[in-house]
Amino acid sequence: MRRRGGGPGRPVRLGAFLGFVVLVQFGYPVTLHGPVWAVLYLVAYVGVVLSGILLVREERDRIAPAAVTGAVLLGCGTRTGATGGHGPALMSMFAAAAAFQTALMYSLLRFVYRRSRTRELDLVLAAVCAYLLLGGFFTTVFALLESASPGSFVDSVHPGDRFAWQQLVYYSFVTLATLGYGDVLPVSAWARTLSAAEGVAGTLFLSTVVARLVGAFTGLHRMGTPPPDAG
Repeated sequence: MRRRGGGPGRPVRLGAFLGFVVLVQFGYPVTLHGPVWAVLYLVAYVGVVLSGILLVREERDRIAPAAVTGAVLLGCGTRTGATGGHGPALMSMFAAAAAFQTALMYSLLRFVYRRSRTRELDLVLAAVCAYLLLGGFFTTVFALLESASPGSFVDSVHPGDRFAWQQLVYYSFVTLATLGYGDVLPVSAWARTLSAAEGVAGTLFLSTVVARLVGAFTGLHRMGTPPPDAG
């Protein structure tokens, strides 16, 4: 994510990407209100893919994975929409989404942990983006598990209703934040161990990132000079 002339600055790219990620991760209830809203939700997902590729476009070792997995995700999403969102097409879309989010998380975390001098706003935005992508990644993993083995998760509030992927978005972020409301429950052994892994990953992420940000901010203020890419 090196800054070069002629393109939007890093905070702008991070901010745009964060905006689309927030829309996708927390705007999913609109898909329950009809096909028009579902299409708008897919448009936001396209925004995530395009802004994500733009975010890493200057990193030669990371642009290819992001571009390839993003293109596959868009293709799988189109196929899923055309086939009604069931079966192998839906599973392939979840798998592609997991791969794309992994590629972006890798780039963002390298930026957060390995850049010694950079602007504070850049570090905060990148860390928030990576955290939300982590929740999205586990959502897709849970969705793949539920698609391959129905009944891995249950809704204790509405036990007779069909279990939808939207419930897994909610469950993933509740688990990531270690809230544990208990309305959606992991039942199978794999569902439970993956849920525990997400809770641990979320806790470790917050503790290590906070330590990294405190160290970076303290170092910048002690030097008393702006980082070389500021301005």
